Amino acid sequence: MQLKRIWKIPFWRFIGPVIVVLVIWWAGPAKVWGVLSSADMGVVAGVIAMSIPMVLIKGIRWRTLLGGYGVNLGFAESVSMYATGIVFSAVTPGRVGDMVKILMLIKRQCSVGKAIACNILDRLLDVGVVVLAGYARMWYFSGQFGAELHVINIVIIVVLAVFLAFILKRHLIKGVAIKLIPEQYRPAARESWNEIMGGLWKSGAKRLLLLGFWTVVFWGVWFLWMYLCVIALRLDIPFFYMCACAAMAMVFSLLPITVAGVGTRDAAFILLLGQIGIAREESLALSSLILAVFLVNCGVLYIVSVVLKPR
Repeated sequence: MQLKRIWKIPFWRFIGPVIVVLVIWWAGPAKVWGVLSSADMGVVAGVIAMSIPMVLIKGIRWRTLLGGYGVNLGFAESVSMYATGIVFSAVTPGRVGDMVKILMLIKRQCSVGKAIACNILDRLLDVGVVVLAGYARMWYFSGQFGAELHVINIVIIVVLAVFLAFILKRHLIKGVAIKLIPEQYRPAARESWNEIMGGLWKSGAKRLLLLGFWTVVFWGVWFLWMYLCVIALRLDIPFFYMCACAAMAMVFSLLPITVAGVGTRDAAFILLLGQIGIAREESLALSSLILAVFLVNCGVLYIVSVVLKPR
């Protein structure tokens, strides 16, 4: 029975783990462990401790975002809900488990459309900042990111064209998008669209600026979190270059072929860090340390979500 269940799992969900096995075999497991075992555990402990202020920042932003849609959460409940979303996203392909926040909002008598709208905007805020940060730093290091930068330029042009069309012809785009969705989901899709647009116009400039501020603060702390892992392994990687690599690896981790960035982050680090002479085993050790710290952080956040959950 168990074998039949495994057989039914889509093959693309195994792509991330397969990539990890292949690249570790390629670099040499003993070499990877040799670099990883030399990590400064004091710095690693500091990285783990950073999970608390990071989730507090996200909780503040989540509460601010919900407020624009008329959903009022206490600070503790907001942090608990967001911590739960992070834990679930860690164990699902493409971080789709983060949508557990939708169910939690619906349980609080929030409409389906409003709950979906808030979760979509929350994800878009993060993706937008990560992509822009990675793109800016790739331009800064354009000598190392040659072919990769050309590909990103094409993607940016396409995205800007879609965004411009959205601004000028949003009603037309809405109609086309709704028709692409299966008929049984169209009512919820229309409701979500209307909630997204209505919430944006009603939020006001002050709330939007606050959302942008807390988003930038969080990702600033996140990039520091990443770089402390570099320091723990005593690798010679410039801070801003590491930020560019981490941003691109984060974008790849959103693909549904990976869980917690397994495989895609490893491949991205080998490709991008190799441009500045970082050995394969060092790139893999860094990726493995980031994964290990992330999993420990998820344990910490689970405890936070339980402690702060409203009774």
